[in-house]
Amino acid sequence: MKYTALLVLLFCSLTAFSQSILKGEIKDELNRPIVGATIYLEELQKGTTTNFDGLYTLKDIPEGTYTVTIRTLGYQTKKEKIEFSSNAIETFNTTLKEDYGSLDEVVISASRNPEYLSEIPASITVVNSVKLKEYTKLTSNINEILAYTVPGLAVSTGTSSNWGQTLRGRSLLVMVDGIPQSTPLRNGQLGIESINANDLSRVEVIKGATSIFGNGGNGGFINYITKSPNTTKKISGTTDVWGTSQLSDTKDALGYGAYQSLTGQLNKFNYYVSGSFEHTGNKYDAKGVPLLPTYGFDNTKTYSSYGKLEYLISENQKLTLNGNLYKSRQDSPFIPVFGNAQVFNAEGDYSLEAGYGVKGSIPGEKPTGSQLINGRLKYNLNAIFSGTTDFETDLYYSKAESIFFYSDKFENGGQSVVNSEKYGLRPNFNTQINSLDGWDVSLIYGLDLLRDKTNQGLLDGRLWVPNIELKSIAPYLQATLKLNNNWVFKGGIRYDDLNMDIVDYSTLPYSPKGDGNFNPSISVQGGQLAFNNLAFNLGLRYIEHQEFIPYISYSQGFSIADLGSILRSAIAENINDIQLEPAVTNNYEFGFISKFNNLRLEAVGYYSTSNLGTGVAFSDALNTFIPSVQPQKIFGGEVSIDYAFPNNKLVVGASYSYVEGLKNGVGDENNLSYVGGDVISPPKLTAHITWKPIEKLSASLRMLNTGDRKRFDPFLDAKGNYAFRHTEFPVEGYTLVNLSATYDVKPNIAISLGINNLLNAYYLPARSQWAAPLRTFTAAGEGANARLGITYNF
Repeated sequence: MKYTALLVLLFCSLTAFSQSILKGEIKDELNRPIVGATIYLEELQKGTTTNFDGLYTLKDIPEGTYTVTIRTLGYQTKKEKIEFSSNAIETFNTTLKEDYGSLDEVVISASRNPEYLSEIPASITVVNSVKLKEYTKLTSNINEILAYTVPGLAVSTGTSSNWGQTLRGRSLLVMVDGIPQSTPLRNGQLGIESINANDLSRVEVIKGATSIFGNGGNGGFINYITKSPNTTKKISGTTDVWGTSQLSDTKDALGYGAYQSLTGQLNKFNYYVSGSFEHTGNKYDAKGVPLLPTYGFDNTKTYSSYGKLEYLISENQKLTLNGNLYKSRQDSPFIPVFGNAQVFNAEGDYSLEAGYGVKGSIPGEKPTGSQLINGRLKYNLNAIFSGTTDFETDLYYSKAESIFFYSDKFENGGQSVVNSEKYGLRPNFNTQINSLDGWDVSLIYGLDLLRDKTNQGLLDGRLWVPNIELKSIAPYLQATLKLNNNWVFKGGIRYDDLNMDIVDYSTLPYSPKGDGNFNPSISVQGGQLAFNNLAFNLGLRYIEHQEFIPYISYSQGFSIADLGSILRSAIAENINDIQLEPAVTNNYEFGFISKFNNLRLEAVGYYSTSNLGTGVAFSDALNTFIPSVQPQKIFGGEVSIDYAFPNNKLVVGASYSYVEGLKNGVGDENNLSYVGGDVISPPKLTAHITWKPIEKLSASLRMLNTGDRKRFDPFLDAKGNYAFRHTEFPVEGYTLVNLSATYDVKPNIAISLGINNLLNAYYLPARSQWAAPLRTFTAAGEGANARLGITYNF
């Protein structure tokens, strides 16, 4: 018996001794190491991944010939047959080419882990670096860029405020590298304009309710992914300078800007730093009238800086420190003359005059605008727990200050400022379980810790929204199961536990309509408010054939209504009597992607319900804003198509977005009425054509059409005049055309020209129309304006 055991032991030792090793290095076309690439032996169903230096080692390979597959997100897959002899060390180094196919865009935000767009059962738009580069030749305004490129996102307001720029009729969460920029405790509606577009590698827009990042994402979220070091040189960079001017009226309308970035590699350190400055002049509508300065872009100085430093601790550990500053200050020589709307009869015939600016100043008024500071320290540890799990955690800090325009709606007038300060910690694990009876299983799990301190006061020291301190703990788990590379199933759960401390405060006398009817000051006893929410998401996608990749999904989201707006308008004397509850959204959708050679088609339909409105509503009876308690049903669809001609000299595309919303009284589901324009945007049609007649020259023509939305009837107000209610004024459609062109003088020098509103159309942005009853927001759109720039790469 002991001889048999000895022979078995000897056989196993010889077998182990005869096995080989595969090692090598994986790089991209710029000779940079590729981190996290998968090296897989199909016949043996075993593999490994590359470390931060792009190196890998795969052991215990028996003698034979096997197919080695190298695959990673964003690059073309490579396969190679390799013969392994007994007890040998085989070396396989290779270079992977980037895969620019739109079906294989890399998306991080959907589940906090890199995935292929075509394998995610959700509607996602990625505005990649190529598109960003094209659009920054036209404008620095990221609101405008996203309005043209993201189906389902409402058209731009034409101002620095994104109030009404909803996503599929729901509120959205804005993030920079996952760091929240929105201020849901007192939503100043300025979050979209929070970073310089030149510092972005891409923008990921996840549409539909999502629980992956918690409070505020009922309609989805926008995640700005910043640039990373992208060279093995010690130093390289980009210099960009430009000038801007109005074409409809050039008096004091000249502006200018400059951007500089530097990137490189020094031993184990990789770095990327940048800075920019832009100054705008006067801005005019198509008739040469100065634009309404409220939330305007005229006479604005914008500063931004950004930096990222990476340090490779070891082959599987990396430390990243990054941060950015974005500051805009408008100091306009104009004061506002607000718009005027008049309704003539019960049929709703009306006239609408846009507000405008006149030379002057308001004594004591300070420059308006925002300042945002973000900082993040991130740690990565890969291939732990027998190589199955990657771990990352980040500690972040964010501070925002938003100064608003002077308003006579305060007693004795004043300017308000929203202050928000956030701290967060986010440990996150990603575990891969490969080839389990044909299933590949991925688990993403972790914890979000957040502390958010927010208030809103006046610059003279009066407190309008009391100090609110939010502490949040949210564990989550997301699972992905892939069956035989044909089906992808996703499911997730997240539990949010939120606790808020609110100090004692007194409301300010305020006149919401600006009619001199001030609400009285009320002393409110503070205290604690607590919310918790359990959210689920499920999705299924069929991925075998690229000609038809359908999906179906269900997801939940939740948000606290704009708490600050409610607290500052409180009529109760105790915080516990205000009766707040979170708005929970259920989103159902079906869609597909199809790709035929150079043609790409995407379509999606969705339906979402919420127990409450996702914002606040104005009460005429109370002369104040109150929580929106009416349940909502929102539905719509999006379709986009792109085609590149075989020679790639001509690329065309178009998209169409439609959304509609209904609300009903509590307990009365059959009494339906339409939702206002602050939630539901008019239909949006976009089209683009890019022509490259020669290698050095390319030109693009882009069109955006906003449709009509006339859903509401006027009523007789207290004075016996016909009027439309808050956010329910009719919207008349309009069309805008933009032109841009770039010429490469040398391989590293290019000049560009962009013309916005090429036809000099006179129009009122959609928000200027549906918000007309407030008068404050009724501004005309900017007339024809140009941007001339030169870019130098070294």
